Amino acid sequence: TLLMGVARGGGGGDAPLPFGCDVPRGLRCTRFSAMMPSYCVPKSKPRASDLKGSGSIAAFRNRRALQRDTRRRGSDSSGSSSESEPPVPVMILPGFLSGSESYIPLRDDLRCRGFMAQVLPVKAGEWGPTLLGGSFEFYLDKIEALAHEMYEESGGQRIQIVGHSAGGWLARLWLGNNTYNSNRYGSPNLVSTLITLGTPHYSNEDYPFGRIPEKLQGGRKLGSKAVGSSLWFTNTMYPGAYYADIRYISICGRAIEGRRFGMGVPLDSVVAYGSYKANCGQGDVWGDGVTDIDTSLLEGSEQIVLEGCYHSPDSSGPWYGSEEFVETWATFLRN
Repeated sequence: TLLMGVARGGGGGDAPLPFGCDVPRGLRCTRFSAMMPSYCVPKSKPRASDLKGSGSIAAFRNRRALQRDTRRRGSDSSGSSSESEPPVPVMILPGFLSGSESYIPLRDDLRCRGFMAQVLPVKAGEWGPTLLGGSFEFYLDKIEALAHEMYEESGGQRIQIVGHSAGGWLARLWLGNNTYNSNRYGSPNLVSTLITLGTPHYSNEDYPFGRIPEKLQGGRKLGSKAVGSSLWFTNTMYPGAYYADIRYISICGRAIEGRRFGMGVPLDSVVAYGSYKANCGQGDVWGDGVTDIDTSLLEGSEQIVLEGCYHSPDSSGPWYGSEEFVETWATFLRN
């Protein structure tokens, strides 16, 4: 599979980014080794955002209308005018055991860049039943409701989905049209792009303390693994970049090499070792500290590895939602 390196930024004749936000630019492509194709390396550290969003789509549209009016008045005063493009709807899907509040800074960053961004409203405690063998219907129901709301509020524009960690493969599950526990979702016509960030698409789910199997009901006969795991169900029913008219982009950070416990070995390397091994069966590999690279890159998708990118907002370093990395993948968010 192709590992694609992407660089965007000002200077040197680069095309301007497709959103009007005054943020630092400057990304360069480099090469790790002959074994690893190009990936992006940010030049600068992320800048903390002090924006505050209202959280409602209606309020966002009102703000955008005010901005357009302000720009129009400025254009009229100079003797010229231009119509503004309608904002592209972007839905952010939180990762496993995470609540929406962790993604508010990312939402605000995307709004600053001109997108109509919303975070799926989920509370950390709502994930609890899935630890005991419960299904993910609660999450899929929320995607279904917000997707249709955003589609209507944006005037019928196809949605861009950004799924972090488990949110990435749960988006793939929601897109499918087979029966999942007596429910049928499947609205691929509402979506044009799916970007997954550190998603364990191919995890073995071989956790040290085990996991309680699910008891899923599907629309056709399933193997035992697919019945006992929503992730396996997803990969069985909708393998790889399943829908031809949806652009799939899978992204993984390369920040921590997994290492066995030993004298002088950093704790984050030890934790990464256990997580990577649970995912792919091998701990001494590279990844974002939670998801290893091989597990994260979806077959048939465009694939990007971000040097120095950590898994989550509370990581010890910059994560996928830090400004320097958003600068890279947000360029794909357009209809």
